[in-house]
Amino acid sequence: MKRHLPRRRRTSVAAAAAVAAALALTACGGGDTPSDDASAGTAGSASEPLVISLDSSVDLLDAQAWRTPAAMVATGSLVEQLLEQTYDTDGLVRTGTTELEGALAESWEVSEDGLTTTFHLRDGLAFADGTPLTAQDVVWSYQRSLLGPGYVKALLPFAGVASPDDVTAPDDSTVVVTSSFASPLLAKMEAMQPLGIFSQATGEANATDDDPWAGEWFRENANSSGPYTVASYDPTQQLVLEPNEHYYAPEKIANAGVTVQFVSDPSQRALLLRSGELDLAQGIPLDQVKAMEDEDGLTVVSEPSNRLEYLGFNTAEAPFDDARVRQAVAKAVPYEDLVDQVLYGYANASTGVVPASMETHSDDAGTFEEDLDAAADLLAEAGLPDGFSSTLYYKQSNAVEAAAAVLVQANLKEIGVDIDLKPLTDADFTQQTNARALPMYLNNFLGWGADPFYQMYYLAGSAAGTNFTSYANPDLDALLQEGVATTDEAGRAEISAEAQRVIYDDMPFVPVYNPAWTFVVRDGVTGLTKDNTEQLRLQYLTKG
Repeated sequence: MKRHLPRRRRTSVAAAAAVAAALALTACGGGDTPSDDASAGTAGSASEPLVISLDSSVDLLDAQAWRTPAAMVATGSLVEQLLEQTYDTDGLVRTGTTELEGALAESWEVSEDGLTTTFHLRDGLAFADGTPLTAQDVVWSYQRSLLGPGYVKALLPFAGVASPDDVTAPDDSTVVVTSSFASPLLAKMEAMQPLGIFSQATGEANATDDDPWAGEWFRENANSSGPYTVASYDPTQQLVLEPNEHYYAPEKIANAGVTVQFVSDPSQRALLLRSGELDLAQGIPLDQVKAMEDEDGLTVVSEPSNRLEYLGFNTAEAPFDDARVRQAVAKAVPYEDLVDQVLYGYANASTGVVPASMETHSDDAGTFEEDLDAAADLLAEAGLPDGFSSTLYYKQSNAVEAAAAVLVQANLKEIGVDIDLKPLTDADFTQQTNARALPMYLNNFLGWGADPFYQMYYLAGSAAGTNFTSYANPDLDALLQEGVATTDEAGRAEISAEAQRVIYDDMPFVPVYNPAWTFVVRDGVTGLTKDNTEQLRLQYLTKG
C-alpha cells in the first residue's frame, strides 16, 4: 500500500517507506531545482516513454488559446519561457516555489524603480525545426499575447505591461520589458506558459489576412521552444510527444517521451491503469481512487491545491441582491460533509477566497462553517423568515458538482429554502455564466501564479470577465489595484487581508472547497511536478 496524500490527511509509515524505496530505485535526486531532479544528462536517457491519461482530451496545442485542462498540460511542454520556477521535493512530488531561475534567459536584471526588466538570452537557442530563437521571437510572442486571438490578453496588462511597445529587442539577445507600475506578479507571469515563446517566422508563414497571428495553424501544430515536439496528434485519440533535440536544457527531460491518451470514460481510465496500459492517470472517480490506496502496484498522489470550487450568485437580482441572503446560504453549506462524502477526503474545506495555502491568506477575514441557526437568523433579518425558492445550476459533465449540489440542496431545505437542481451542458453553462443569467451556480476557478490579488480580482473585480456574479464594489477594486502595484510584502499582506474582509462581508460567492491535485501512478513512476499554475510538468516524469 503506497499513498502520498494531502497534508490534511495522514500518510502511513509503511507508505512513506515505500515511497522512499521507490525513489532510491530511480535516477532522480532530491535537489531543489529542476536540473537537480532530472540528472540523466541527456534527453530521454533517464527512463522509458510514459503513457498517461488526464481528465480531458487535448483539444488544441496553442498555449495562448482557451483550452481543456489536459491541453494546458500539453502546451506547457511545447513552449518555454524566459524564466522557470524552482521546485521543492517531497516524496514523489515536486512543487513550484516562489523562487525563479533563468530558462531561455540566462540572466536578467530589474531597474531600481521596478519598472524595467532586461533579459539576456542564452547563446545558441533554437526552435524544434533548428531555426534560431532570438529576442525578436520573444517580442512577437509577447505582442501576440496582447493582440492575438487568445484569451490571455489580460495577463500582462494586469501586471502593468499594456502596450506592444512595452516589449522591445535592442539586439538579438536582449529583451526589455517596461511596466507602468512595479508588480511582483510580472516575474511570475514570465514563468507561465502563456508567455512561452513562439516562432515569429513560423507564425508569419502560416498567417492569413483573417488570422494574422496564425491561430488556426497553432491549434494543431507547433514549432516548439519547449522540451517536447509533436510526434503525432489526433484530437480524437492521442497526442504523442518526443524530446526536442534543440531544447536548451536536454538534461531536464527525464524520460524518452510521453503519450497522452484520450479516454473519455473515467472508469475505463481506471481499468487501463490497473491493467498496466497506463503509467499515470487523472480524473478517476474519487471512490475508485480511494479504493486504489490499498491496491498493490499503485500509488495515490494527492496534494493541496489552490483550485477553488465556489457557489456563485446573481447579485443583481432578488433575493441575492441582499448580502444577508448570500451570507445565509454560506452558513448553510455543509463544508465538511462535502469534503468527506463527495470528495472522499481529496479536498480541503473552504478557508476563503484566498485559501490557506496561498500567500497573504487571512484567518481574520471570516470563517466558513456550517451553522443552520445562524443561517435562519440571517434570512429573517433579510425579511425572508419563510425562506425562498431558486434554482442551482451546474455542469452535467461534472459528477462531483452534481453530488455536491444534492448536499447543498438538502441543507438549504433545512432553513426553508427550496432549490431546484438543473444540470447544463458545458456549452450552455459557459454561455449562461458569461451572460450573468444564472441565479445560483457551482463553478471552479484556478488563479494562475498563486497570487492573491489575481485570485480576488478575477473572481470579484468589477471589470473582470470571469466575475460572473454581477458584483461590483469600487472600494474593493481600489484595494485590489493597490495590492497589485505593491511590492512590499507586509504592505501586500495588509491590503490583501482588508480585501478578503470586504469579499467575506459582501459574499458575492461562497468558496466551498479546494479539490486536491490528485493522480494515481503505477510503481516506479516518480517526478510528478506541480508548477504555480498547478499544471503537471511532463518533462520531469520518470518511469523506473
